Amino acid sequence: MASRIPWKPVLAGVGVALVVGLIVAWQLVMRSFIHAYYLNEYHPAPLAESDLGQPPPRARVTDVPWLSEEVGLCQSGSLRMLAAQQGRALPRPTLDFLMGFTWGATAIPRRTGFFPGQDPEVGFLRAAPFLGFERRYLTTDSADDFVRALKTFLSKGRAVRVALDRSILLDRRGAAPHSVVLVGYDEAGFEYYEPTCDDAKRCEATERPAGATGLTMTTAQLLIAAESQALVFQYPWTYQLLVLEPGPTTPDLSPLLAVNGRALVGLKSQGPSTGSVAVSETARAITRHGAEVVTAELLNGVRVAAHVRRENAEAMSSLFANRPELAPAAEALDESAKRYAEALKALEAKQLEAAVAALEEASKLDAKAGAVMVAVPPASGEVHAAPVARGLLDGLELDAGSRSLLPGDAGTP
Repeated sequence: MASRIPWKPVLAGVGVALVVGLIVAWQLVMRSFIHAYYLNEYHPAPLAESDLGQPPPRARVTDVPWLSEEVGLCQSGSLRMLAAQQGRALPRPTLDFLMGFTWGATAIPRRTGFFPGQDPEVGFLRAAPFLGFERRYLTTDSADDFVRALKTFLSKGRAVRVALDRSILLDRRGAAPHSVVLVGYDEAGFEYYEPTCDDAKRCEATERPAGATGLTMTTAQLLIAAESQALVFQYPWTYQLLVLEPGPTTPDLSPLLAVNGRALVGLKSQGPSTGSVAVSETARAITRHGAEVVTAELLNGVRVAAHVRRENAEAMSSLFANRPELAPAAEALDESAKRYAEALKALEAKQLEAAVAALEEASKLDAKAGAVMVAVPPASGEVHAAPVARGLLDGLELDAGSRSLLPGDAGTP
């Protein structure tokens, strides 16, 4: 007698295989999309032979000031030190405007909440010509070449920015995307300046003169931290470094008005929503789901927004003091900062209805400021502004212990 085929288990197995196959295919598609974003927006270049010299056993750069703050805006903080080394000492909020780092908002994928800004890696590229620099973002999969290139640049007197996972340096769980400035090396490892000093036991948030003694990490720590950063963000490369070289200067800042204005207005897309849309969606999520979505990530985003919107308003007033038509944008941003502060206070007190109302009002004020900025024509002729980089990409996930999925470190430990 012929044996009967157990169709139910077979069909179940086929179904499971199909679901697994779809998940794998989706992950591959997302990875391809993410890689395309990095290649198109970051303008990476592989390390060249000219970047790999024969560096001495030790070297130290002594013309970089150590500029650190308690607020976790490590990317523009790093740019501030790199620029200061080459004679461009500017306030961080000014650099944030040039980068677009703290302008607009980006929804955190697969979570409720937002970061009040855009992808800072794209911001380095955008800010460089306004500062008179060429930004070089160099990549490799070779640990030996990475270390050799770092030492080569440092031995030639050039400070180097490296993006890494801060949790490795602090020996903590989770992932904490971060940015530091390397200023020296020896046989034991590397010396660096930390832009975010939020723990007085480790470093004090202050401005130290050029040549001040920095923090240290071993070469192994640096490599693991860079590798972890690449894994978290699914970079197409394993190691990266960033240096600024002298370049032509773009003096007119007015093209950035439209770019940052559109970032504030934002949009809803297939990926994470941006700008005022992301803030409004966060408010609606709190209305629908209540206290369960009020996480540390959400609170941190609102806290940083209250801080940077005030800085955004001050930057508008100082950079465009001769443009009275932009005063309403600065006023709206200042009011927005107050609404974010009210929302944070209400969230911490578990007064969700008041928090939602404040967030909705902040969203409207951000959009109002953005609309004013977009509507004002450039001061000198027609300029086609670059598209706003959305920054955080859908499909990226961290483990349960992570605090954030930000490309900076706003609020990380």
